[in-house]
Amino acid sequence: MKSVSIVGLGWLGLPLARHLKNLGWDVKGSKRTHEGAEQMRLLRLEAYHLELTPDLNIDPDDLTALLSVDSLVINIPPSQYFFDLNHYVQGVKNLVNEALLHNVQHIIFISSTSVFPEISGEFDENIVPQPAGDIGKALVEIERWLFGLTDIDCDIIRFAGLVGDDRHPVYSLAGKQDITAGGSPVNLVHIDDCARAVQLLLETPSYQRLYHLSAAKHPTRSDYYTQTAEKLGLELPHFICSAQDPQRIIKADKISQELGFVYQYPDPYLMLPTER
Repeated sequence: MKSVSIVGLGWLGLPLARHLKNLGWDVKGSKRTHEGAEQMRLLRLEAYHLELTPDLNIDPDDLTALLSVDSLVINIPPSQYFFDLNHYVQGVKNLVNEALLHNVQHIIFISSTSVFPEISGEFDENIVPQPAGDIGKALVEIERWLFGLTDIDCDIIRFAGLVGDDRHPVYSLAGKQDITAGGSPVNLVHIDDCARAVQLLLETPSYQRLYHLSAAKHPTRSDYYTQTAEKLGLELPHFICSAQDPQRIIKADKISQELGFVYQYPDPYLMLPTER
């Protein structure tokens, strides 16, 4: 039985863990609080408390159990609210170094398309990222460091804006007025596609790979969120559209071309959340 640990059993990590467990994987994971780890255990997931401070704040026996796996998925989004970004970078490096000491064979790092600035252009995996914000800079530093490792399979997957049944930007935009960049395209990906893409990478380790994940269609923010709010019976948002709105497109068909991945949600209009 193949085994995997998911560091970060949050909004994405928990569904991913359940998905892999349903496929027969031996799945473990971590939360950064004792209470969170206990909640995961109540859901019948083997879970441990792990906090990056940036030292690994975890019981040594628990660390051994967490890292006694074939593969490690690092799913800890950097946040200026929860982490000092320098601590975040060093914490991820410390975690990876421990994984290497425990003979983990395959690492997947969940990154973000926020490594690219909000400017016009088509951004595929060949474009060198030039992040404008500190979070993007932290992600790029980790990406480059990971691809400097040898003797281990390592994948980096950059997700576009995440959407799921209980998470959709339309809820925070509903009813707002004079929202800028209404003419800019959306770059979104559904959580189900994210889980299936990570599964595919886990099943096909091959040294070092970099992939984007984003739906192929990119309606404008104004069209998409207005129509989505209307379908959900929400108060309509009002956008300001300008000819100067950045036309930023995330290209994400490399994983399909190389690994045969098929998006279940290639169009953001297929990502309508279940009504609240």
